Amino acid sequence: MTGLQLDAGARMALDVALGTASAMGDERCGTEYLLFGAVATASGDMAELCELFALDTARLERAIVAIRGHRFEPSGEGHVDPPMSPRAELALHGKSLSGDERRSSFDLVLGCLADPRSGAATVLRHLGVRLGEIRRLVELGAARLDRDEVENLISALDRRGGAHHSWWGPEADAGVARVGLPNQRRQLIARSQTAELTLDAVVAGPDGFGLTVTVTSLGDWVLPPVWESIEYLSPGVGAEHRLAPDVITLDLRYPDGTHLSNRAGNHRWRGDMPTPGALVRLGTRRTVEDRNDRRRPVRHTETTEWWAWPLPIEGDIELVVRWPAEAVDGSVVIDGGAIAARAASLRPF
Repeated sequence: MTGLQLDAGARMALDVALGTASAMGDERCGTEYLLFGAVATASGDMAELCELFALDTARLERAIVAIRGHRFEPSGEGHVDPPMSPRAELALHGKSLSGDERRSSFDLVLGCLADPRSGAATVLRHLGVRLGEIRRLVELGAARLDRDEVENLISALDRRGGAHHSWWGPEADAGVARVGLPNQRRQLIARSQTAELTLDAVVAGPDGFGLTVTVTSLGDWVLPPVWESIEYLSPGVGAEHRLAPDVITLDLRYPDGTHLSNRAGNHRWRGDMPTPGALVRLGTRRTVEDRNDRRRPVRHTETTEWWAWPLPIEGDIELVVRWPAEAVDGSVVIDGGAIAARAASLRPF
């Protein structure tokens, strides 16, 4: 890549793009990889632009695999930089919009989006991003506008709403109380030939309750579990959640008919009140255990903690869990009255 006039940021983006294309076994380094490199090395205004359109390396990598439509195969030649695609070459060798001799990361991304048929443009459309909006902001970044001008334009396009508030969910200093499970043992929710799902614990808080769910491998998983459905975000349109076979879905069915699910992608930090309630993932712990067993030498365990709001009334709550990729489908009943009683004991008189 001699003869390229790139600044330090653009050079880093190119290096990441080449390395990613090589690691994924692709035969060409296209504009989608240049976009990936720019996002992976983003800082300053570029990082703010990426945040505005919810662009991160995990979402981009999934989108690249999806649009390529086939499994990548390593070339067998080691980590050799693949050749650039024609559109990527044009993106690298264009002129800087600011008039500077060296091109910036903004110039690279703008070059990647010059052709609406490019891999970068296809990836962004796949993620629900409006090309006109992001292209306009990239043009402004490449033109080296001053800080106030960039801030005003980003504010005009930022439709994410006001400040988010943790008005529901467990407060950092709030106490919770354990709710006893039958026989004081974890409850089996479902099992297949390759996976087992269990309810490990239930806790109650003053305004909601928590669940701890664990999935353990009993064999080789076809697809590792995903605890939240994939989200596609377009500023001004909102988020669309798509389910895939690897997504583990949880449904809570209250005695009064209220139904909560992790399919909607509720988040704790939000300004509006979720109706009729919300089920949100608080965290995930992953462990890999090497075992002295030739039949199953490795055991994978993933434990997630969930918070449900609001508290139930008297009656049974049904927790339904499905994982299509591993043919797991089952349910378990939780005593809603016991949760409500424990929550009442935590409230001040």
